[in-house]
Amino acid sequence: MWYASDLVRAFFAVGKINIHLNIMKNIFAGLTLLAMVIIPACKGYDGKKAEEDRADWVASLSDSISVIEKSRINDSLRLEELRLEVAENLPEFSTVSNPREVEPYYILSSFRSAYPLSSTGIAARILKSEGLELVAALSGARFNSIRALAAGKSMETQTVPADQALNYTANGLTTVAFSGPKADSLAMIITDYHNSPVELQYLQNGSVVRKITLSEPQKRWVASTWVLCKKQQEIHSLESSLLLSSRKLQILKITLDRQNH
Repeated sequence: MWYASDLVRAFFAVGKINIHLNIMKNIFAGLTLLAMVIIPACKGYDGKKAEEDRADWVASLSDSISVIEKSRINDSLRLEELRLEVAENLPEFSTVSNPREVEPYYILSSFRSAYPLSSTGIAARILKSEGLELVAALSGARFNSIRALAAGKSMETQTVPADQALNYTANGLTTVAFSGPKADSLAMIITDYHNSPVELQYLQNGSVVRKITLSEPQKRWVASTWVLCKKQQEIHSLESSLLLSSRKLQILKITLDRQNH
């Protein structure tokens, strides 16, 4: 049978005793320090400490309720403001329901006669889903994406492959429809810099095939449409936010009520 003295002699024999002793000392010192910290802490967490922590937690519930209620007031005011603005803007648009097209859409009334495009240019409309759609046309060449440049800023749409639906060519005029976040960003650049020259580039698989400078009416068409569309998007976002905050508020109030009874 091995005893501690035998183990010590064995460690000395291989020259490792000092290493093992140092490790043991460090472990022992660490455990001792940990015990010195933990034991008083456990003893100190009595009923009074637990009650203080509970009071702090209940107070945090009240604070959260207050923050959410203030946020809901601001969101509600902004929502009402946007609804009034949209109501004022909508009369400027006409609803178009064409049986040859997939769904109805809104278009700026002053440009109704200019759409569908019959020559190189760009148009904007709002779909039934209230999403923006940019429609670009180019005579004499094919393209599958567009890029807007203004004041050193640029934005390019996604590529839309020729599919006879969103990208088609008829009588030498190629027409492509763009929607989604990139189209929104392109419209935003045109809107933000409508008082500056805006260049529109037509691209085929990333290469520029034609570029034009947008006319004032073209910029106004896109900008007016994007402003209305953006307001509608913000309305939907606020409505969702108010619904979510209402549920959060309900849960917090129920929790607080249970703690107070």
